[in-house]
Amino acid sequence: MMKVKTKTTPTQKQIAQDYLALAQKYRGQGRFTKAISALRIALNTLPTYAEAYNELGLIHRKLGESGQAIEAYQKALKLNPKSATTALNLGICYLYQEKEDRALVHFKKAVQNDPKYAYAFFNLGSTYFDQGKYPLAIEALEKAIHLDPTYIASYEICAMAHLILNQKDKAEELYKKSEGFKRQARLKNVIG
Repeated sequence: MMKVKTKTTPTQKQIAQDYLALAQKYRGQGRFTKAISALRIALNTLPTYAEAYNELGLIHRKLGESGQAIEAYQKALKLNPKSATTALNLGICYLYQEKEDRALVHFKKAVQNDPKYAYAFFNLGSTYFDQGKYPLAIEALEKAIHLDPTYIASYEICAMAHLILNQKDKAEELYKKSEGFKRQARLKNVIG
């Protein structure tokens, strides 16, 4: 008996994923109009594709269109409420609009969704710092440092919070650690 080859057609999800990958490539090249067009196709193919809405939010944010970015991130988060990345991105957009309380809600959601997300803890801590909530800032920034000891900004903001609270020894220790990472980074750049 002879086997007949059948042609398989890509599923809607595969098509949407392909257009998302294309949009990401265009975004990386700075071709934002083309990226948005690719995302429209992805979302017309699969309207419930949260990752495509997240990508759309990234592009609008790069274009300085925070209102449209927020709208895209909200759709993505509605479709995938457990996405720490989308929650973080939404929080960052609210920071751009100087809506720190809304940003905090989403940074908290990001760390709740992914308790190992150092950059979300950094944003949470730095926002607390900006609000003058120094003990909360220190708590979040120490978690960020624990999760990613190479992210220098966490040390520096945490050290400033300690200084403000008159905890000079802790601040000095953090500054020394950050200087060590800066030296390593400079050496890496020199050595290659």
